[in-house]
Amino acid sequence: MPEPLPAIDEPTVIFVINRLWSPNSDDESVYAVTRGDWKVGASTRERARIALGIAGNVVRGAYRIDGWQPGGESGRWRFNGTPAPELDAVGKTVVHLAPRAGAANPIRRFLDGVPLSTPPVGAASEHMPERITPAPPSANPSVNPEPRERGPISLLAHELNREPLARIMYGQRELFHSNFLAWFFDEIPDLADAVFRDLTVDGNASVRRVDREQENLDLVMRWPGAAPLVIENKVFSLPEQDQLDAYRAKTARWKGSPAEHVLLSMSPPRMPLPDWRYLNYQELADRIDTALPENDHSYEVETLRHYSRVIRLLESLLATTMVRSFAESAWVDERQLSEIDSSQTRIGLRKLRARRVQGALDAAGPTSGWTESAISHGQPLVGWRRELRVAGHVIQAGWQYQEGQFRLCAVLPHLNGRGESAKVARAVFSEAHPALFDFAPLDGILSTPDGVVRPLDRFGHFDPDFIYRYIKATDQTVEQLIAASHTVHAGLDRIAE
Repeated sequence: MPEPLPAIDEPTVIFVINRLWSPNSDDESVYAVTRGDWKVGASTRERARIALGIAGNVVRGAYRIDGWQPGGESGRWRFNGTPAPELDAVGKTVVHLAPRAGAANPIRRFLDGVPLSTPPVGAASEHMPERITPAPPSANPSVNPEPRERGPISLLAHELNREPLARIMYGQRELFHSNFLAWFFDEIPDLADAVFRDLTVDGNASVRRVDREQENLDLVMRWPGAAPLVIENKVFSLPEQDQLDAYRAKTARWKGSPAEHVLLSMSPPRMPLPDWRYLNYQELADRIDTALPENDHSYEVETLRHYSRVIRLLESLLATTMVRSFAESAWVDERQLSEIDSSQTRIGLRKLRARRVQGALDAAGPTSGWTESAISHGQPLVGWRRELRVAGHVIQAGWQYQEGQFRLCAVLPHLNGRGESAKVARAVFSEAHPALFDFAPLDGILSTPDGVVRPLDRFGHFDPDFIYRYIKATDQTVEQLIAASHTVHAGLDRIAE
Protein backbone atom coordinates (compact mmCIF):
# COMPACT_ATOMS: atom_id res chain seq x y z
CA MET A 1 0.00 0.00 0.00
CA PRO A 2 1.20 3.59 -0.62
CA GLU A 3 2.96 5.41 2.19
CA PRO A 4 1.30 8.54 3.64
CA LEU A 5 2.10 11.94 2.21
CA PRO A 6 4.82 13.71 4.23
CA ALA A 7 3.83 16.97 5.87
CA ILE A 8 4.22 20.05 3.64
CA ASP A 9 4.94 23.32 5.43
CA GLU A 10 4.07 25.55 2.46
CA PRO A 11 0.62 26.78 1.35
CA THR A 12 -0.83 23.98 -0.77
CA VAL A 13 -3.88 23.39 -2.93
CA ILE A 14 -5.08 19.89 -3.84
CA PHE A 15 -6.94 19.21 -7.09
CA VAL A 16 -8.88 15.98 -7.56
CA ILE A 17 -8.32 14.63 -11.09
CA ASN A 18 -10.02 11.24 -10.77
CA ARG A 19 -11.93 11.44 -14.05
CA LEU A 20 -9.03 12.88 -16.02
CA TRP A 21 -6.25 10.57 -14.88
CA SER A 22 -5.56 6.96 -15.88
CA PRO A 23 -2.75 4.52 -15.07
CA ASN A 24 -1.42 5.20 -18.58
CA SER A 25 -1.14 8.96 -18.04
CA ASP A 26 2.37 10.30 -18.61
CA ASP A 27 3.99 13.21 -16.79
CA GLU A 28 2.86 15.76 -19.38
CA SER A 29 -0.79 14.70 -19.27
CA VAL A 30 -0.82 14.64 -15.44
CA TYR A 31 0.48 18.20 -15.40
CA ALA A 32 -2.07 19.29 -18.01
CA VAL A 33 -5.07 18.01 -16.04
CA THR A 34 -3.72 19.14 -12.65
CA ARG A 35 -3.04 22.74 -13.66
CA GLY A 36 -6.61 23.59 -14.57
CA ASP A 37 -9.14 24.95 -15.29
CA TRP A 38 -10.33 25.50 -11.69
CA LYS A 39 -12.55 27.92 -9.79
CA VAL A 40 -9.95 29.42 -7.46
CA GLY A 41 -10.23 32.86 -5.97
CA ALA A 42 -7.69 35.59 -5.54
CA SER A 43 -6.69 34.53 -2.02
CA THR A 44 -5.75 31.02 -3.13
CA ARG A 45 -3.93 32.32 -6.20
CA GLU A 46 -1.95 34.76 -4.07
CA ARG A 47 -0.99 32.36 -1.30
CA ALA A 48 -0.72 28.84 -2.76
CA ARG A 49 2.85 27.74 -3.53
CA ILE A 50 2.33 23.99 -4.04
CA ALA A 51 -0.24 22.16 -6.20
CA LEU A 52 -0.98 18.44 -5.93
CA GLY A 53 -2.99 16.43 -8.44
CA ILE A 54 -4.85 13.57 -6.72
CA ALA A 55 -6.49 10.48 -8.23
CA GLY A 56 -7.70 7.52 -6.22
CA ASN A 57 -6.48 9.31 -3.05
CA VAL A 58 -2.89 9.05 -4.33
CA VAL A 59 -0.70 11.97 -5.42
CA ARG A 60 -0.12 11.71 -9.18
CA GLY A 61 1.62 15.06 -9.66
CA ALA A 62 3.31 17.64 -7.39
CA TYR A 63 4.26 21.10 -8.62
CA ARG A 64 5.60 24.46 -7.49
CA ILE A 65 3.24 27.18 -8.65
CA ASP A 66 4.99 29.88 -10.69
CA GLY A 67 1.87 31.88 -11.54
CA TRP A 68 -1.73 31.80 -12.76
CA GLN A 69 -3.53 32.65 -15.98
CA PRO A 70 -7.22 32.79 -16.94
CA GLY A 71 -8.70 29.46 -17.99
CA GLY A 72 -10.93 28.60 -20.89
CA GLU A 73 -14.12 29.64 -19.07
CA SER A 74 -14.99 32.82 -17.22
CA GLY A 75 -14.12 32.59 -13.53
CA ARG A 76 -11.74 29.66 -13.99
CA TRP A 77 -7.95 29.70 -13.68
CA ARG A 78 -4.99 27.48 -14.45
CA PHE A 79 -1.54 27.58 -12.85
CA ASN A 80 1.88 27.45 -14.42
CA GLY A 81 4.24 25.27 -12.47
CA THR A 82 7.32 23.10 -12.33
CA PRO A 83 7.67 19.56 -10.89
CA ALA A 84 8.56 19.43 -7.18
CA PRO A 85 10.29 16.07 -6.61
CA GLU A 86 11.87 17.37 -3.40
CA LEU A 87 8.46 17.08 -1.71
CA ASP A 88 8.58 13.28 -2.10
CA ALA A 89 4.83 13.45 -2.71
CA VAL A 90 4.11 11.54 -5.92
CA GLY A 91 2.80 8.06 -5.22
CA LYS A 92 1.91 8.87 -1.60
CA THR A 93 -1.60 8.46 -0.22
CA VAL A 94 -3.72 11.35 1.05
CA VAL A 95 -6.85 9.35 1.85
CA HIS A 96 -7.63 11.53 4.89
CA LEU A 97 -6.97 14.84 3.14
CA ALA A 98 -8.58 14.53 -0.27
CA PRO A 99 -12.36 14.95 -0.65
CA ARG A 100 -14.56 11.92 -0.10
CA ALA A 101 -15.90 10.16 -3.15
CA GLY A 102 -18.82 12.14 -4.54
CA ALA A 103 -17.84 15.40 -2.83
CA ALA A 104 -19.05 18.40 -4.79
CA ASN A 105 -15.86 20.46 -4.58
CA PRO A 106 -12.75 18.89 -6.22
CA ILE A 107 -10.46 21.46 -4.59
CA ARG A 108 -8.99 21.34 -1.08
CA ARG A 109 -6.97 24.24 0.27
CA PHE A 110 -4.27 23.80 2.90
CA LEU A 111 -2.98 27.35 2.96
CA ASP A 112 -1.37 26.85 6.37
CA GLY A 113 0.46 23.76 5.14
CA VAL A 114 -0.50 20.09 4.83
CA PRO A 115 -0.54 17.97 8.00
CA LEU A 116 0.89 14.48 7.86
CA SER A 117 -1.60 12.02 6.40
CA THR A 118 -1.71 8.71 8.26
CA PRO A 119 -4.30 6.47 6.59
CA PRO A 120 -5.12 2.89 7.51
CA VAL A 121 -3.37 0.37 5.30
CA GLY A 122 -5.57 -2.46 4.17
CA ALA A 123 -8.50 -1.46 6.36
CA ALA A 124 -11.49 0.43 5.02
CA SER A 125 -13.80 0.00 7.98
CA GLU A 126 -13.76 -0.56 11.71
CA HIS A 127 -13.44 -4.31 11.28
CA MET A 128 -11.35 -6.37 8.92
CA PRO A 129 -13.48 -7.50 5.95
CA GLU A 130 -12.18 -11.04 5.88
CA ARG A 131 -11.11 -13.67 8.36
CA ILE A 132 -7.33 -13.94 8.34
CA THR A 133 -5.48 -17.08 9.38
CA PRO A 134 -2.55 -16.23 11.65
CA ALA A 135 0.69 -18.13 12.00
CA PRO A 136 0.34 -21.42 13.90
CA PRO A 137 0.21 -20.87 17.65
CA SER A 138 3.38 -22.91 18.08
CA ALA A 139 5.32 -20.33 16.08
CA ASN A 140 6.74 -17.20 17.66
CA PRO A 141 5.14 -14.37 15.64
CA SER A 142 7.08 -11.14 15.64
CA VAL A 143 8.58 -11.33 19.09
CA ASN A 144 10.83 -8.54 17.89
CA PRO A 145 8.39 -6.39 15.88
CA GLU A 146 9.50 -3.65 13.56
CA PRO A 147 9.98 -0.30 15.32
CA ARG A 148 6.94 1.93 15.31
CA GLU A 149 6.90 5.21 13.46
CA ARG A 150 7.76 8.07 15.76
CA GLY A 151 6.34 10.97 13.82
CA PRO A 152 2.62 11.13 12.93
CA ILE A 153 1.01 11.66 16.32
CA SER A 154 3.66 14.15 17.41
CA LEU A 155 3.31 16.23 14.25
CA LEU A 156 -0.49 16.24 14.35
CA ALA A 157 -0.46 17.08 18.05
CA HIS A 158 1.82 20.03 17.30
CA GLU A 159 -0.57 21.33 14.63
CA LEU A 160 -3.59 20.90 16.89
CA ASN A 161 -1.82 22.64 19.75
CA ARG A 162 -1.40 25.66 17.47
CA GLU A 163 -5.14 25.90 16.77
CA PRO A 164 -7.07 27.98 19.35
CA LEU A 165 -10.30 26.13 18.57
CA ALA A 166 -8.60 22.81 19.23
CA ARG A 167 -7.30 24.08 22.57
CA ILE A 168 -10.81 25.11 23.59
CA MET A 169 -12.22 21.81 22.35
CA TYR A 170 -9.80 19.68 24.36
CA GLY A 171 -11.66 20.32 27.60
CA GLN A 172 -15.14 19.54 26.27
CA ARG A 173 -14.96 17.66 22.95
CA GLU A 174 -18.51 16.73 21.92
CA LEU A 175 -20.03 19.63 23.86
CA PHE A 176 -17.71 22.04 22.04
CA HIS A 177 -18.65 20.71 18.61
CA SER A 178 -22.37 20.84 19.35
CA ASN A 179 -22.17 24.38 20.73
CA PHE A 180 -20.06 25.51 17.79
CA LEU A 181 -22.46 24.06 15.22
CA ALA A 182 -25.40 25.69 16.99
CA TRP A 183 -23.54 29.03 16.81
CA PHE A 184 -22.90 28.42 13.11
CA PHE A 185 -26.60 27.75 12.52
CA ASP A 186 -27.66 30.94 14.31
CA GLU A 187 -24.97 33.40 13.20
CA ILE A 188 -24.29 32.46 9.55
CA PRO A 189 -27.68 31.11 8.45
CA ASP A 190 -27.10 31.11 4.67
CA LEU A 191 -23.93 29.05 4.95
CA ALA A 192 -25.39 26.77 7.62
CA ASP A 193 -28.37 26.08 5.39
CA ALA A 194 -26.02 25.12 2.55
CA VAL A 195 -24.26 22.68 4.88
CA PHE A 196 -27.21 21.08 6.70
CA ARG A 197 -30.55 21.72 4.97
CA ASP A 198 -30.29 18.86 2.46
CA LEU A 199 -29.85 16.36 5.32
CA THR A 200 -33.57 16.56 6.04
CA VAL A 201 -36.74 16.39 3.97
CA ASP A 202 -39.71 18.64 3.44
CA GLY A 203 -42.10 18.94 6.35
CA ASN A 204 -44.40 21.31 8.19
CA ALA A 205 -42.15 23.25 10.59
CA SER A 206 -42.91 26.96 10.68
CA VAL A 207 -39.75 28.46 12.23
CA ARG A 208 -36.00 28.36 11.75
CA ARG A 209 -34.18 27.56 14.97
CA VAL A 210 -31.69 25.21 16.60
CA ASP A 211 -32.13 23.61 20.03
CA ARG A 212 -29.38 22.18 22.24
CA GLU A 213 -30.08 19.23 24.53
CA GLN A 214 -33.79 19.07 23.77
CA GLU A 215 -34.78 15.85 25.57
CA ASN A 216 -31.03 15.08 25.80
CA LEU A 217 -30.63 15.30 22.01
CA ASP A 218 -27.39 17.06 21.06
CA LEU A 219 -28.79 19.21 18.24
CA VAL A 220 -32.21 19.70 16.70
CA MET A 221 -32.29 21.95 13.64
CA ARG A 222 -35.54 23.25 12.16
CA TRP A 223 -36.38 25.17 9.00
CA PRO A 224 -39.75 26.44 7.74
CA GLY A 225 -41.24 23.79 5.51
CA ALA A 226 -38.86 21.05 6.67
CA ALA A 227 -38.85 18.05 9.00
CA PRO A 228 -36.75 18.43 12.17
CA LEU A 229 -33.11 17.36 11.79
CA VAL A 230 -31.80 15.53 14.87
CA ILE A 231 -28.00 15.25 15.15
CA GLU A 232 -26.43 12.89 17.69
CA ASN A 233 -22.85 14.11 17.97
CA LYS A 234 -19.92 11.84 18.77
CA VAL A 235 -16.21 12.43 18.28
CA PHE A 236 -14.07 9.52 19.51
CA SER A 237 -16.87 7.26 20.70
CA LEU A 238 -20.02 5.71 19.28
CA PRO A 239 -23.39 5.37 21.00
CA GLU A 240 -24.95 2.05 21.75
CA GLN A 241 -27.87 0.91 19.63
CA ASP A 242 -30.25 1.06 22.58
CA GLN A 243 -29.29 4.72 23.13
CA LEU A 244 -30.15 5.58 19.53
CA ASP A 245 -33.38 3.58 19.79
CA ALA A 246 -34.30 5.59 22.90
CA TYR A 247 -33.67 8.87 21.06
CA ARG A 248 -35.74 7.63 18.12
CA ALA A 249 -38.60 6.79 20.49
CA LYS A 250 -38.51 10.34 21.88
CA THR A 251 -38.75 11.98 18.46
CA ALA A 252 -41.53 9.60 17.41
CA ARG A 253 -43.76 11.34 20.00
CA TRP A 254 -43.22 14.78 18.50
CA LYS A 255 -46.08 16.43 16.68
CA GLY A 256 -45.70 17.29 13.04
CA SER A 257 -43.43 15.75 10.42
CA PRO A 258 -41.30 12.79 11.51
CA ALA A 259 -37.74 13.85 12.28
CA GLU A 260 -34.69 12.90 10.24
CA HIS A 261 -31.82 11.46 12.30
CA VAL A 262 -28.07 11.90 11.71
CA LEU A 263 -25.20 10.31 13.62
CA LEU A 264 -22.19 12.65 13.39
CA SER A 265 -18.98 10.85 14.31
CA MET A 266 -15.35 10.43 13.30
CA SER A 267 -15.67 6.65 13.57
CA PRO A 268 -18.08 4.65 11.41
CA PRO A 269 -20.74 2.59 13.19
CA ARG A 270 -20.04 -1.09 13.60
CA MET A 271 -23.26 -2.10 11.91
CA PRO A 272 -26.11 -0.54 9.93
CA LEU A 273 -28.25 1.80 12.02
CA PRO A 274 -31.94 1.69 11.15
CA ASP A 275 -33.49 5.15 10.81
CA TRP A 276 -30.12 6.92 11.21
CA ARG A 277 -27.83 8.42 8.58
CA TYR A 278 -24.11 8.33 9.29
CA LEU A 279 -22.26 11.61 8.64
CA ASN A 280 -18.53 11.54 9.24
CA TYR A 281 -16.67 14.68 10.27
CA GLN A 282 -14.58 14.60 7.10
CA GLU A 283 -17.78 14.99 5.07
CA LEU A 284 -18.84 17.81 7.39
CA ALA A 285 -15.52 19.56 6.65
CA ASP A 286 -16.10 19.00 2.93
CA ARG A 287 -19.57 20.52 3.20
CA ILE A 288 -18.25 23.54 5.09
CA ASP A 289 -15.38 24.13 2.66
CA THR A 290 -17.71 23.86 -0.33
CA ALA A 291 -20.13 26.39 1.17
CA LEU A 292 -17.58 28.99 2.28
CA PRO A 293 -17.17 32.02 -0.01
CA GLU A 294 -13.50 32.12 -0.93
CA ASN A 295 -13.10 35.90 -0.82
CA ASP A 296 -14.90 36.41 2.51
CA HIS A 297 -12.33 36.86 5.28
CA SER A 298 -14.68 37.99 8.02
CA TYR A 299 -14.07 36.78 11.54
CA GLU A 300 -17.00 34.36 11.36
CA VAL A 301 -15.97 32.78 8.05
CA GLU A 302 -12.31 32.52 9.05
CA THR A 303 -13.41 30.81 12.27
CA LEU A 304 -15.27 28.23 10.19
CA ARG A 305 -12.16 27.71 8.06
CA HIS A 306 -10.13 27.01 11.17
CA TYR A 307 -12.84 24.68 12.45
CA SER A 308 -12.70 22.72 9.19
CA ARG A 309 -8.93 22.43 9.55
CA VAL A 310 -9.27 21.20 13.14
CA ILE A 311 -11.68 18.51 11.93
CA ARG A 312 -9.22 17.33 9.30
CA LEU A 313 -6.37 17.26 11.81
CA LEU A 314 -8.51 15.26 14.23
CA GLU A 315 -9.47 12.84 11.44
CA SER A 316 -5.78 12.29 10.70
CA LEU A 317 -5.04 11.91 14.41
CA LEU A 318 -7.71 9.27 14.78
CA ALA A 319 -6.38 7.49 11.70
CA THR A 320 -3.15 6.79 13.61
CA THR A 321 -5.12 4.30 15.72
CA MET A 322 -5.95 2.07 12.75
CA VAL A 323 -4.43 -1.42 12.70
CA ARG A 324 -2.34 -1.27 9.55
CA SER A 325 -0.37 -4.47 10.18
CA PHE A 326 -0.65 -7.33 12.64
CA ALA A 327 3.09 -6.85 13.27
CA GLU A 328 2.35 -3.53 15.02
CA SER A 329 2.41 -3.11 18.77
CA ALA A 330 -1.08 -3.43 20.20
CA TRP A 331 -0.95 0.01 21.80
CA VAL A 332 -0.31 3.52 20.52
CA ASP A 333 3.19 4.88 21.16
CA GLU A 334 2.96 6.59 24.56
CA ARG A 335 5.98 8.75 23.77
CA GLN A 336 4.04 10.37 20.97
CA LEU A 337 0.79 10.51 22.94
CA SER A 338 2.60 12.59 25.55
CA GLU A 339 2.85 15.36 22.93
CA ILE A 340 -0.94 15.86 23.17
CA ASP A 341 -1.91 18.43 25.79
CA SER A 342 -5.34 16.99 26.58
CA SER A 343 -5.57 13.95 28.84
CA GLN A 344 -9.11 13.36 27.55
CA THR A 345 -7.82 13.17 23.99
CA ARG A 346 -5.04 10.78 24.98
CA ILE A 347 -7.58 8.53 26.68
CA GLY A 348 -9.88 8.77 23.66
CA LEU A 349 -7.09 7.63 21.33
CA ARG A 350 -6.18 4.73 23.62
CA LYS A 351 -9.82 3.66 23.73
CA LEU A 352 -10.20 3.86 19.96
CA ARG A 353 -6.99 1.89 19.41
CA ALA A 354 -8.24 -0.80 21.81
CA ARG A 355 -11.48 -1.07 19.87
CA ARG A 356 -9.61 -1.40 16.59
CA VAL A 357 -7.34 -4.08 18.03
CA GLN A 358 -10.55 -5.78 19.14
CA GLY A 359 -11.66 -5.64 15.49
CA ALA A 360 -8.48 -7.44 14.44
CA LEU A 361 -9.09 -10.09 17.12
CA ASP A 362 -12.65 -10.52 15.85
CA ALA A 363 -11.39 -10.95 12.31
CA ALA A 364 -8.50 -13.32 12.92
CA GLY A 365 -9.16 -14.93 16.30
CA PRO A 366 -11.16 -18.04 17.20
CA THR A 367 -14.65 -18.27 15.73
CA SER A 368 -16.15 -19.07 19.13
CA GLY A 369 -16.15 -16.88 22.22
CA TRP A 370 -16.15 -13.09 22.20
CA THR A 371 -13.73 -10.21 22.43
CA GLU A 372 -13.74 -7.11 24.59
CA SER A 373 -12.15 -3.67 24.64
CA ALA A 374 -12.36 -0.95 27.26
CA ILE A 375 -10.57 1.80 29.15
CA SER A 376 -9.87 1.12 32.81
CA HIS A 377 -8.06 3.68 34.99
CA GLY A 378 -7.17 5.56 31.82
CA GLN A 379 -5.42 2.57 30.23
CA PRO A 380 -6.61 0.44 27.27
CA LEU A 381 -7.66 -3.17 27.68
CA VAL A 382 -8.46 -5.91 25.20
CA GLY A 383 -9.36 -9.52 25.80
CA TRP A 384 -11.05 -12.71 24.68
CA ARG A 385 -13.27 -15.12 26.63
CA ARG A 386 -15.55 -18.08 26.05
CA GLU A 387 -17.97 -20.16 28.06
CA LEU A 388 -17.19 -23.73 29.14
CA ARG A 389 -18.38 -26.23 31.70
CA VAL A 390 -15.94 -27.15 34.47
CA ALA A 391 -16.81 -29.36 37.46
CA GLY A 392 -20.50 -29.07 36.61
CA HIS A 393 -20.49 -25.27 36.47
CA VAL A 394 -20.73 -22.96 33.45
CA ILE A 395 -17.92 -20.44 33.70
CA GLN A 396 -16.12 -18.01 31.40
CA ALA A 397 -12.40 -18.23 30.80
CA GLY A 398 -9.88 -16.48 28.57
CA TRP A 399 -7.37 -13.64 28.71
CA GLN A 400 -6.96 -9.87 29.11
CA TYR A 401 -4.10 -7.59 28.13
CA GLN A 402 -3.58 -4.23 29.87
CA GLU A 403 -0.62 -2.08 30.98
CA GLY A 404 2.00 -4.71 30.25
CA GLN A 405 0.04 -7.46 32.01
CA PHE A 406 -1.19 -10.51 30.14
CA ARG A 407 -3.80 -12.15 32.36
CA LEU A 408 -5.35 -15.56 32.19
CA CYS A 409 -8.72 -15.05 33.81
CA ALA A 410 -12.00 -16.70 34.71
CA VAL A 411 -15.46 -15.45 35.62
CA LEU A 412 -17.13 -17.75 38.17
CA PRO A 413 -20.84 -16.88 38.44
CA HIS A 414 -21.52 -19.75 40.86
CA LEU A 415 -19.08 -18.15 43.33
CA ASN A 416 -20.40 -14.62 42.97
CA GLY A 417 -19.79 -12.61 46.11
CA ARG A 418 -17.76 -9.94 47.88
CA GLY A 419 -15.43 -10.15 50.80
CA GLU A 420 -12.67 -12.47 51.90
CA SER A 421 -14.74 -15.66 52.09
CA ALA A 422 -15.88 -15.24 48.47
CA LYS A 423 -12.27 -14.71 47.36
CA VAL A 424 -11.17 -17.84 49.21
CA ALA A 425 -13.92 -19.89 47.53
CA ARG A 426 -12.87 -18.67 44.08
CA ALA A 427 -9.21 -19.39 44.85
CA VAL A 428 -10.03 -22.94 46.01
CA PHE A 429 -11.96 -23.61 42.78
CA SER A 430 -9.13 -22.19 40.66
CA GLU A 431 -6.44 -24.19 42.46
CA ALA A 432 -8.46 -27.30 41.72
CA HIS A 433 -8.35 -26.45 37.98
CA PRO A 434 -4.82 -25.15 37.34
CA ALA A 435 -5.12 -25.66 33.56
CA LEU A 436 -7.28 -22.52 33.46
CA PHE A 437 -4.20 -20.50 34.45
CA ASP A 438 -1.45 -22.44 32.65
CA PHE A 439 0.90 -20.01 30.90
CA ALA A 440 3.26 -22.69 29.58
CA PRO A 441 1.58 -23.00 26.12
CA LEU A 442 2.16 -19.25 25.64
CA ASP A 443 5.94 -19.41 26.17
CA GLY A 444 6.67 -19.45 22.43
CA ILE A 445 4.10 -16.77 21.62
CA LEU A 446 4.31 -13.89 24.07
CA SER A 447 7.49 -11.91 24.69
CA THR A 448 8.01 -11.65 28.45
CA PRO A 449 10.95 -10.34 30.50
CA ASP A 450 10.98 -13.10 33.12
CA GLY A 451 8.01 -15.44 32.63
CA VAL A 452 7.15 -15.22 36.34
CA VAL A 453 3.49 -15.85 37.09
CA ARG A 454 2.00 -13.25 39.42
CA PRO A 455 0.66 -12.61 42.02
CA LEU A 456 3.11 -15.04 43.60
CA ASP A 457 1.43 -17.99 45.37
CA ARG A 458 -2.07 -16.49 45.10
CA PHE A 459 -4.67 -15.06 42.70
CA GLY A 460 -5.82 -11.57 41.82
CA HIS A 461 -9.53 -10.78 42.17
CA PHE A 462 -12.08 -8.28 40.93
CA ASP A 463 -15.35 -8.60 42.82
CA PRO A 464 -17.82 -10.10 42.50
CA ASP A 465 -16.68 -13.09 40.38
CA PHE A 466 -13.46 -12.35 38.43
CA ILE A 467 -10.18 -14.13 39.21
CA TYR A 468 -6.86 -14.01 37.38
CA ARG A 469 -3.10 -14.48 37.32
CA TYR A 470 -0.72 -12.64 35.01
CA ILE A 471 2.76 -12.40 33.55
CA LYS A 472 4.60 -9.23 32.61
CA ALA A 473 4.33 -8.90 28.83
CA THR A 474 5.17 -5.43 27.59
CA ASP A 475 4.79 -4.29 23.98
CA GLN A 476 2.94 -7.28 22.54
CA THR A 477 1.99 -7.14 18.87
CA VAL A 478 -1.51 -7.61 17.51
CA GLU A 479 -0.30 -10.83 15.90
CA GLN A 480 0.89 -12.17 19.25
CA LEU A 481 -2.51 -11.48 20.83
CA ILE A 482 -4.29 -13.23 17.96
CA ALA A 483 -2.04 -16.27 18.33
CA ALA A 484 -2.59 -16.20 22.10
CA SER A 485 -6.36 -16.35 21.55
CA HIS A 486 -6.04 -19.48 19.43
CA THR A 487 -3.67 -21.09 21.93
CA VAL A 488 -5.87 -20.33 24.95
CA HIS A 489 -8.94 -21.49 23.04
CA ALA A 490 -7.26 -24.82 22.24
CA GLY A 491 -6.27 -25.28 25.89
CA LEU A 492 -9.81 -24.63 27.10
CA ASP A 493 -11.13 -27.16 24.61
CA ARG A 494 -8.99 -29.79 26.30
CA ILE A 495 -10.35 -29.11 29.78
CA ALA A 496 -14.02 -28.44 28.95
CA GLU A 497 -16.44 -31.16 30.07
